[in-house]
Amino acid sequence: MKGALLFSLILANGIFAAELPVSFVGSGPELKYLKTERGDQVCDFSHAGYGGGGVAFPTSNNKKSVGSVTGDASEAIQSAINQVASMPLVEGVRGTVELAAGTYHCSKTLAIKTSGIIIKGAGSAAGGTVIKLTGKPHIAIMIAHEVTQGEGKDSRKKSKAENSSEGKSRSASKPTKITNDYVPSGTTVINVQSVSGLKPGDTIEITREATKEWIRFMGMDNLMDGGKLETWMKEDRQITYVRKIKSIKGNQITVDIPLTDCIDAKLLNKSVATVTKVEQPKKISRCGLENFKIDAPNPVGDWRDAQNIGVIINDAEDIWMKNVGMKNTFPDVQVGEDSRRVTVEALKTEHPGEIKQSEKSNGYASYVRLLGTQVLMNKCNISGDNAFYISTANPASQLNVILNSTFSGNGSIEPHMTWSTGLLLDNCKLNQGEISIRNRGKAGSGHGWTMGWSVVWNCSAKSINVEQPPGATNWCVGSSGKYEVEDKGKSAWLFMKGSSVTPSSLYVAQLAARLGDKGTR
Repeated sequence: MKGALLFSLILANGIFAAELPVSFVGSGPELKYLKTERGDQVCDFSHAGYGGGGVAFPTSNNKKSVGSVTGDASEAIQSAINQVASMPLVEGVRGTVELAAGTYHCSKTLAIKTSGIIIKGAGSAAGGTVIKLTGKPHIAIMIAHEVTQGEGKDSRKKSKAENSSEGKSRSASKPTKITNDYVPSGTTVINVQSVSGLKPGDTIEITREATKEWIRFMGMDNLMDGGKLETWMKEDRQITYVRKIKSIKGNQITVDIPLTDCIDAKLLNKSVATVTKVEQPKKISRCGLENFKIDAPNPVGDWRDAQNIGVIINDAEDIWMKNVGMKNTFPDVQVGEDSRRVTVEALKTEHPGEIKQSEKSNGYASYVRLLGTQVLMNKCNISGDNAFYISTANPASQLNVILNSTFSGNGSIEPHMTWSTGLLLDNCKLNQGEISIRNRGKAGSGHGWTMGWSVVWNCSAKSINVEQPPGATNWCVGSSGKYEVEDKGKSAWLFMKGSSVTPSSLYVAQLAARLGDKGTR
């Protein structure tokens, strides 16, 4: 009966199940992907999240407890963190800093600079654990090799660690040329000139340049504002995808995670796309934040002024947040461009103290800034007005997923600037807000095209704006709302408008197809 109902629904909308960009083969879990004429397809987003998706968070029996603290609790909590940092790693984890129920006034950033540390409270609801930010605006918690106090104003800037050579990969082989005329988005297979020095398990960087030809092709070479030429992306900027080699056959390399963008040799001119074996610096890993709330006073000034910030994650991998609440933090969470495999689960944030526009800035605040890769946000609840609920801002933002989350207020989920790829919005609800994936044109410093190869899957919003950049597709499937742009039949991107589809969750279906039932538990 369910299959008959689905078949009738599909017929009523004039689109057959086989025509969906992703669909079950039979009853599943195997999935069928439709490809474009050039071989592009929806990316396998199941690699997003802690451990690369479908991996349980670790626990530890080693504990350091912090009870009631009179006055500023920053030093007491930091001392407990430092003590846990000196414990040995046991299956990747050192221990847990346990914060008893109560309110902890903190005027300084709590810094996690070592792998394997968990901070766990007694709950994020009333009667639980509250970290109350006091003093000058600052970051509540920072996970990074290098933490500087008083950074509340500079979340949009790279940290010293991100700018230093310590945080960068080092080449372990000479670059080898990619020989494909066209590498499609969503693929895991690349042909190269030589595989000498490469083997399965190697970490590689797949790199291409933002050439003048590609920038012109994207229509981003003529962004004018007041007679001044804006810069969307600096010419010859390196766009890089970090992957591991899964197998090698002849001169063909198969990598572990799909590419989230295409590489068109015709747009590289004299430049070439390359594969280089690299040695990556050790990142902070297996750190978790659980069961507490960060509470900040109302903001002062506009979003360019110093504000309290929730959590910043830089130069880290396999990090998780679970059941964390936040109030009046701007942003709530920022995942830096050198960070990957992060899960944010059951985040609940509220922003009763709205940041106003001013003569100094007419922009909006971002609540969650995804600058890294493989971030999974699941079952989150974010509220506030006149803000970007979720934003991206650079090419390093790749393969990120927002799943089963609710956003309350008149804000938007909107990639913000430059060029990011591979964003999945899966069962997100914005009753009064907007999903906007578009060309932002001359906004700001020339934000231009912000996103390619994204998917909006079974979402609902007051308004939906999904635009199609040159040479890429942004799919919208089974989603409800007022559409700002209609499909004029020139490209297959809009499916089952206003009617949900099967699979009900693309991320969960992809996870089950890759890992089986164990991956979705």
